[in-house]
Amino acid sequence: MKVVALIPAAGLGKRMNNKISKPFILISGKPLIVYTLETFEECPLIYKIYLVVNPEEKELFNQNIISRYNFQKIQKLIDGGDTRQSSVYNGLNSLEKDTDIVVIHDGARPLIKEKFICQSIEVAQEFGSAVLAIPSKDTLKMIQDDMLVEKTLDREKIWRAQTPQTFKYNLVFSAYQKAFQEGIYATDDAAIVERYGHKVKLIMGSEENIKITTPFDILLAQDLLKGKF
Repeated sequence: MKVVALIPAAGLGKRMNNKISKPFILISGKPLIVYTLETFEECPLIYKIYLVVNPEEKELFNQNIISRYNFQKIQKLIDGGDTRQSSVYNGLNSLEKDTDIVVIHDGARPLIKEKFICQSIEVAQEFGSAVLAIPSKDTLKMIQDDMLVEKTLDREKIWRAQTPQTFKYNLVFSAYQKAFQEGIYATDDAAIVERYGHKVKLIMGSEENIKITTPFDILLAQDLLKGKF
C-alpha cells in the first residue's frame, strides 16, 4: 500500500504581523515547518512527502529546510495556489496515480504526533476517510449580520476539525475535481468530500495539535514543546 503525505505550506501568515513567511518562523530555534516535516519523515507508514509551497520560496525551502535538515522523503515541491484549497488541488494533481492513501496535513500544525498519523491511515483504509477532531468545550452561537444571535448550537454535536485529514486517494481526488469544475469553495478537505456524498469518519485528536495562526500560538507552541502543560 502506497501512503503519501501532502503538506500545504504556501501560506504567508498575514495574521502573524511578521515579515517572514509562516513556514520559516522560528519556534524554539527551528523553523515551524521543520517540526511538521520531522514527524512525517520519521513515521514508518509514510512512503513519500509532497510539500506545497509558495513558488517564490522554492529555493529557500531547498536550501534552508530540505538540505539543512536532511529530509529524505520529500519528493517534490509543488506550486501553491491563491487559497489552501487550490494548493491542495495542485498537490493532488501532482501525486502518482497509484497512490492508495493521502494524508493531508497543514504545515502550520507542527505539534502533530506520529500516533495520530498512523491512526488516521488505519481508519481511512477501512472507511475511506479519517479526520482528526476535538469536541468543542465552548458554547457556540450562530449570529446574524448585525451580531444578534440567531441560535445557540448544541455543543454536544459540535467538533473542531484538525488535520491530518486522510483519504483514499481516488475518493478525495475525484471530489476535488468536481469542486474545481463547479467552483465550490470549502475551508477543509473533509467538507469537499462530504459535499459529494461520502461519509467522513472522525477520530479523537489532541488539544496540543494547534494551528499556528497568531503570535500567541507561537508562545503556546514553545511552552508545549518545553512540556509546560
